[in-house]
Amino acid sequence: MLTIDENLCAPEHSEDSTADAALNEFAMSMLSGGHINLSIARHFQIPVTGAFVVVAVVFSASPDDPTTDRPTVIPDAWSTDIRRCLAAECGFPVPALLGPTSGTILIPESCALGRRIGDLHPLLSTAARNAITAVAVESATASISEAAGTAHELLDLAIRLRKQSRLYFLDQLAVEYQITRPGPGRDRLVSLLAPLEEHPELMDTLAEFVRQGFDRQRTAHQLCVHANTIDYRMRRISALTGLPSTHAARYRLFAAFTAHAFVRAEHGH
Repeated sequence: MLTIDENLCAPEHSEDSTADAALNEFAMSMLSGGHINLSIARHFQIPVTGAFVVVAVVFSASPDDPTTDRPTVIPDAWSTDIRRCLAAECGFPVPALLGPTSGTILIPESCALGRRIGDLHPLLSTAARNAITAVAVESATASISEAAGTAHELLDLAIRLRKQSRLYFLDQLAVEYQITRPGPGRDRLVSLLAPLEEHPELMDTLAEFVRQGFDRQRTAHQLCVHANTIDYRMRRISALTGLPSTHAARYRLFAAFTAHAFVRAEHGH
């Protein structure tokens, strides 16, 4: 678990605006696939010869409420805290573009934080005073622009599917990513759940059942109903959709729900 030095994370009112501008220009150049300013990299001692971890991040408004996908807005001072904490962990200013609701962070794999990237989530959550949902994608320096696009696309996927606030990696979202790609396969999966549109209690039950890893007891607990009620509702879902809820066939339920939830969120946006 990472620790945060309160002095390093405290906002400084004598911020060097010239240094900030240089770092922002450096980050934008890397993210746009442009020429890397080696003089800036040397000045701030930022290693650019190896690989990077490209992190797309959004600040979650309600981390305990899976029914919302709206981000929250954090003050500029908290963005400054994030930058200072990242610098304290890495030993140099980390290239990052941080807005009021989201951002992109470029962490060299060779630095201390890059080697234990799994610790990034508690660090960001503490510095931002908010829950964080983030996606990390490894990338060669020359491919940072493409990796950033992938990271933000996966982040959008996690938000629309109302995933738990945490740090995700590409392999953890690869299945959902493929399922939600536009095409006849996704259209067919979405249509399978069309009969549930007139039964919101069944759709909510299926959503929670998938979210709880098809565990009927945890699903019943979350919905404040008896486990037998979950069994009854799942039988109704199977009868209406033709999708069996047996253990062997649950991947079809997962695929149909994932595609349906993503498209519904897409239309909502």
